[in-house]
Amino acid sequence: MIIKIDKQPVFEYMEKLCAALLEQDAYTDLKYMMSQFYENENAIEQYEHFKEKQKYLYDKEQHGIELTEEEISDYNEEELELFNNESIRQFLYAQREFNDLQSIINQYFQKTVELGAVPKRREIKKGGCGCGGSCGGGH
Repeated sequence: MIIKIDKQPVFEYMEKLCAALLEQDAYTDLKYMMSQFYENENAIEQYEHFKEKQKYLYDKEQHGIELTEEEISDYNEEELELFNNESIRQFLYAQREFNDLQSIINQYFQKTVELGAVPKRREIKKGGCGCGGSCGGGH
């Protein structure tokens, strides 16, 4: 016997949820912050360079290679420069806000399946990954 959940009510509520998001002034402001970043080629280049350096140093550590003082110092300087760039700082803030919202939605779904009931707000962790702890995302 094949059992399927009726997805139509889910689609209807998701459309209402998304409409509620789009109606908020904060949504428009956050999207604007992100678009300002995407229009700034220098900011994109600076951000991508930092992410590449971050990955390189992370990979180096994962292979048991100790980072030099110079590498650590350079990394810290680049990170500071990153947050001193208004476009990048606003982009990161907006990205975090949208990620937090997505996490809340994921957690509500997972807790509902786990508990067989709608979870209470206190059962939802703000800023968690929403994957049940198995993503290793380090949030």
